[in-house]
Amino acid sequence: MKKRLSVFVKTRKTLVIILGSLLVLLIAVRIALPYILLRLVNKELQHIPGYTGHVEDIDVALIRGAYKIKKIKLEKTGGMVPVPFFSAPLVDLSLQWEALFHGRIVGKIEVDQPVLNFVKGPTEETSQTKIDSSWTDVVKKLMPLKLNKFEVVEGQIHYRDFHSKPSFDIYTKEVHILAENLSNAEKNKELLPSTITASADVYGGKATASMKMDALARTPTFDGKAKLEGMNLDNLNNFIDAFAKFDIKSGEISIYTEAAAKNGRIIGYTKPIIKNLKVVNWEKDKNKPLKVAYEAVVGAVAWVFKNHGKEQQATRVEFEGNIKNPNIDIWELIWQVLKNAFIQALYPSLENSVSINSLDKGDKNAALKSEVSNSGGGMIKNKAGGKKSKKEIR
Repeated sequence: MKKRLSVFVKTRKTLVIILGSLLVLLIAVRIALPYILLRLVNKELQHIPGYTGHVEDIDVALIRGAYKIKKIKLEKTGGMVPVPFFSAPLVDLSLQWEALFHGRIVGKIEVDQPVLNFVKGPTEETSQTKIDSSWTDVVKKLMPLKLNKFEVVEGQIHYRDFHSKPSFDIYTKEVHILAENLSNAEKNKELLPSTITASADVYGGKATASMKMDALARTPTFDGKAKLEGMNLDNLNNFIDAFAKFDIKSGEISIYTEAAAKNGRIIGYTKPIIKNLKVVNWEKDKNKPLKVAYEAVVGAVAWVFKNHGKEQQATRVEFEGNIKNPNIDIWELIWQVLKNAFIQALYPSLENSVSINSLDKGDKNAALKSEVSNSGGGMIKNKAGGKKSKKEIR
C-alpha cells in the first residue's frame, strides 16, 4: 500500500512539473510573441519595392485568434514625398468566428481611421500614385488565413500635388468600406456571392457605392453602381486653378455611374451633372484682369452648354468593351454635352439600366463580340444609340 502511495505521489509530482513547465513555456511564448510578430511584420514591410514601413507595437489576443497592429506607416523611400502613402493607428487581423458555422476557417481585417495619400509630382520620385501587386503579397503574409471580410472605418483618401501652382489637396473623409464573403465562406451559389458597400463625405456631398462580385473569378466579374451627390465645386478651386487656370465662385456637381463586367468585357455609363455653375469670382480676382477675362470666357462657354430649363450642365457617356483598356472618346463626350444642352435634360439619379445581365445580352451580338475580341477595342456610344465611336479601351 505504501509502495503504491509512493508511486502515486511521484507520478503526481511529475505531472505537476510537466504541466508547470508547459505553463511557464506558454507564458514565455505569450510574452515573447508580440515582439516576435513585431519583428516579422516590420521585416515584411521592407519588402515592398520603393517603399518602407514601420509598426510601433503589436498586441496579441490568443483567445480571440487575433493580433492588432498599432501605428503602422508606409512611406516612399528617398524622402521625395512628404506624406506617407498609408498610415493607420490600428489594424486588427483576426479569425472570423462566424464563418466556422459554415465549416470554413477564414480571416477578417478591420482598419481603423486609415489615411491613404496619392501624390502627383513632376517626376516618378516625387509621385506615389500606384498600388503595386507586391502590396497584396504582403497582406497575404500578414494574414495567413484566406481573407473573407475587410472593413475600413472612418478613413480618409487624399489626392495631393505639392509642386503645382497653387498646390492642392482634395480628399474624402468618413470613408467606410465593408467587403464581405470574399472567399465565399458562406458557400453562396449565386453568380456574384461577394458584396462591397462604401460611403464617404466629399466637400458637402455624399458618395455611396455598392457592388456584387465574384472575388474568386480569374477575370473581374461584378455588377456595381456608385453616386456622388451635392459636392461643392468651389472647394476644389486650388485643384481647378492648377489645371484649368480659373476659379469657380459657386456650383454643385453630382456624378452617377453604373458598370458590370464579365468574361473580360465591361459595360456601363457615367453621368456627371453640374448645377448653378458660376465661374467668374470678381471679389477674389479683381486685381487680375486677364484671369477675370479668361473666367468670363469659360463662364460664357458653360452658359452655352447649359440646359437652361434645369439650370444644369450634364452629359452621359456610355462605355463598352475590353476591361483592360478603359478610355473615353473626347469627341463623343463633346457630342453628349451638346445633345444634353440643346435637346434633353438628364434626370439626376441612377438609371438602374446596367447589370451583369446586360453583358449576356451583348454576347448575342456576334459582330460586336467578334470586333471586341479580335481588335481589343470597345464601343462608346450616345444614349439614343446614334453614331457609334470606336475607341480602344485600356
